[in-house]
Amino acid sequence: MNILVTGGAGYIGSAAVKKIIQEGHEVIVIDNLSKGKKELVDDKAKFYEGDLINLEFLKNVFSKHKFDAIMHFAGYKAAGESMINLEKYSQNITSMINLLDNMVQFNVKKIIFSSSAAVYGEPQYTPIDESHPLNPINYYGFTKLECERIIDWYSKQKGIVGICLRYFNVMGDAGLNYRDPDAQNIEPIIYEVLSGKREKLLIFGNDYETPDGTCVRDYIDIKDLVHAHTLALNLNSSDIINLGTGKGTSVLEFVKKYNIPYEFSSKREGDPATLTASSKKAKRLLGWIPKEKVIKN
Repeated sequence: MNILVTGGAGYIGSAAVKKIIQEGHEVIVIDNLSKGKKELVDDKAKFYEGDLINLEFLKNVFSKHKFDAIMHFAGYKAAGESMINLEKYSQNITSMINLLDNMVQFNVKKIIFSSSAAVYGEPQYTPIDESHPLNPINYYGFTKLECERIIDWYSKQKGIVGICLRYFNVMGDAGLNYRDPDAQNIEPIIYEVLSGKREKLLIFGNDYETPDGTCVRDYIDIKDLVHAHTLALNLNSSDIINLGTGKGTSVLEFVKKYNIPYEFSSKREGDPATLTASSKKAKRLLGWIPKEKVIKN
């Protein structure tokens, strides 16, 4: 297949490019390099530097290639920042519309979208399945949900197959040694403490209703995540699928494995005590079972 990967120089996108090239696909990458690194892009991929909100640029790329499918990883993803800079995060929605419009114009029939568990908001029950009520509590989650809804409209009206994969907490780097230049998530922050860039790690809250008082999260290895994307290429109808392990690990339990200095800080607004996924649908539709161990011994 000839696959367009947006955000293919970024954290998850570069790992996906590596994997799908190994599986024999032809890959074209778009990335604006705001956080991605061109050196992470596999040499066998064709690379275009540009932004998805630039319609002229996007149309030029589509006119040069015949795509069988798109993997859409590009987008802004910091939940806290999204509550301050709505204009920036609205580009997540604009980019999606631009992609879909070009798919219609150039007759591309499949898109696999990098969505998020943030669409669920405060969990009403765990593990969370795909039927859980949708109530995002930050603008980032809202943009992901709006993109899912727009895909649904294009699927019904334009015949596009849209597969939305809702990620939980992604870990690892698939051997690419990616380091987030603006670390917001726990693993890259741990690496910054280990390297001396940070003095210690802050754990937000220690009085949640969990076994050790810290938040419990569902951590999934990026190699398992990317594998799910390759399996999704085989789906021929639109769907929404959770990607998580169904197993919860507390933040404190995770941090203690790395033997680094840490300190408790006040809770962050909108952080649920426990977030774990039901992956039954992924197993049923994709034959997907996560295999990687995300917490080192």
